[in-house]
Amino acid sequence: MNSALDEFADNPIIEELNFLRSHFKKIKSLRASNTLWRKAFIEINHDGGKIDHLRFERENFNRDWAEASVILQTLTDIKCTAEFDFNPPADKNALIEKVLQTRDKCIEECQTMFDSGFYQVYLNQFGYNCKNLPSAAKANLDEARLKMNGDQS
Repeated sequence: MNSALDEFADNPIIEELNFLRSHFKKIKSLRASNTLWRKAFIEINHDGGKIDHLRFERENFNRDWAEASVILQTLTDIKCTAEFDFNPPADKNALIEKVLQTRDKCIEECQTMFDSGFYQVYLNQFGYNCKNLPSAAKANLDEARLKMNGDQS
């Protein structure tokens, strides 16, 4: 969910994905690599077959990936894999709870856009990789998509 991911942009991986997300529709998967001989990177597989790479300094990459993967797996349907061992965040359950609370707050804030008929803006706040949405938000997304496709029934 785009608006919730924005709240976690202090993580450099999330920040870079937020920038990329404005240029592409759906991300299928992320593959993280942190080898000894080159910069750490993430390979991004987009729906439709396009592949991009983001490079990162090695210093905090394992920690940043551990946090980003929890955030992404909680909010999105993006498959996250790593080609290296890393420790999950020490406070993983607290992070998941914070992510879900942020998601709920963002859904509540977006409701005004939906109620006011700003369907495209509403859809943009969610994006293409949502998961774990409450049923009311799913229903609103379906209705907004129908309205944007010209079906006013």
